[in-house]
Amino acid sequence: MRSILVLMALAAVSAGWAQSGIAELEVTAFGRQRIDLASGRTVLEDGGQLIERGSGVRLVAAWIAYAEGIEVSARDVSITGDLGVVEAPSVVIDLVASRLTASGGVAWRRAGLQVTGETLWFDAAAGIVGLLGGVDAVEPVASAAEVWIELEGGRALLVGPYTYADGPLVLRGGAGAGLQLDAGDTEEGVVYDASTAVDPRWLAAVAAARAAWEAASEE
Repeated sequence: MRSILVLMALAAVSAGWAQSGIAELEVTAFGRQRIDLASGRTVLEDGGQLIERGSGVRLVAAWIAYAEGIEVSARDVSITGDLGVVEAPSVVIDLVASRLTASGGVAWRRAGLQVTGETLWFDAAAGIVGLLGGVDAVEPVASAAEVWIELEGGRALLVGPYTYADGPLVLRGGAGAGLQLDAGDTEEGVVYDASTAVDPRWLAAVAAARAAWEAASEE
């Protein structure tokens, strides 16, 4: 469950950036910066940091380009917040569409937690986070081709091929198979209910989110 909480927190921060616009960010250049007249973007050639004033969440990158109210793109990125750290070779925040994409091999770290995957996709309007390509989690112990997470309620869907360790039992699914995880609080902490019977409404929401990701990837 910790992995879901971290993803939810990071995605919520991204949503705040996407919805508030660059005016809410404190921008610091680490060296050279220039304005690209053709694109209207400000480029921090030696990197810099962006701090979201409301939450204090910080993005540090070796290279940053931003167009006010339109887009932020960055390379060799680390995003730090109260609930964890995300690192990726590339991050793009579409401030108009309220979407964030981290790609090139993404990693999350927190005390007792490590999660990796190829790409993170977040659409603020849909409220769903997708982690796609070679997803591995240490806690809970799981792997999948894709993981989709609903921000409200913490419901998740593992898309196969997947493995999920439920105590001594390891659940496995083939390509395209789905495993729904529903979180619940107990005296011992948060636990999962895992089921191969995926809620049709949740499955439809994931399908719509994935279609949006595919459409955006083709742009």
